[in-house]
Amino acid sequence: MATQILSCPVCKYPITAEYVGQQSVCAYCGEKVEAISQGVTIPTPFLVGIIAFGLGVFLGPALLASTKGGSKWLEEQARRKTGA
Repeated sequence: MATQILSCPVCKYPITAEYVGQQSVCAYCGEKVEAISQGVTIPTPFLVGIIAFGLGVFLGPALLASTKGGSKWLEEQARRKTGA
């Protein structure tokens, strides 16, 4: 972690921290402050995979039904299952 500028939760005075977990005392009001990590990092491949899967589930059947060959294939599948 590079040098991070924190603000005191009581008086909002800026405090610098060198690493996560560093404890400091506010120079203005004397409040104890600890540097914590900001947010959660989601791995990029995982995020891309979830988005691609979601788009495939929702857009896949719509794209299949919008083409002439796809609509015929869906029609054949429906007739085969109903026995007509």
